[in-house]
Amino acid sequence: MNEKRLDMSPLAVASRWRIEASFIAAPIGLWFAHPTTASTLRWTPLALAGLGLRCWARGHLERRAQLTQSGPYAFVRHPLYVGSFLLGLAFCLMTNTPVLALFFVVASLAAYVPKGMREAAFLHERYGDEYERYAARVPAVLPRIRLGRGGSTPPATLHFAWRRVLRHREYLTWIGATAGLVAMWAFAR
Repeated sequence: MNEKRLDMSPLAVASRWRIEASFIAAPIGLWFAHPTTASTLRWTPLALAGLGLRCWARGHLERRAQLTQSGPYAFVRHPLYVGSFLLGLAFCLMTNTPVLALFFVVASLAAYVPKGMREAAFLHERYGDEYERYAARVPAVLPRIRLGRGGSTPPATLHFAWRRVLRHREYLTWIGATAGLVAMWAFAR
């Protein structure tokens, strides 16, 4: 019998409970926040970029149906993680409390590195050589800058579809981000 053990290491737990932890950390962070109208305005474009990236990724993602390699997945293997990171970092920077941004970066690494490793293992097991070729061609979170037309990318197998965005309930992220912006404006000095 091939039993999978539940990894209870602190990093694995952090990666599994990252969303729930953010609902606890956000009000605590807001308690220490010192947002201003200027800081909120300055970092809102970064938040919108994170939301946009997440939406673009969700519009291409067909979980468990095929290895998604189109849209932002042609540039990075984890566009949802990158979008979430940009969104969270933007809110931390809006607070004008540098220690919150530093804590967020450390917490994100602790949550997403093990999550990415588990995801890579799952995708390798499910898609084998196809995933290995994809992982060799596409970086995890920082896109490669290519001058000219080098490298081989597969043709887009999926086109963006709003039905996927809705099916993946991405609207909940937009609702949360809107609530965060309202809170920043309410606490702005």
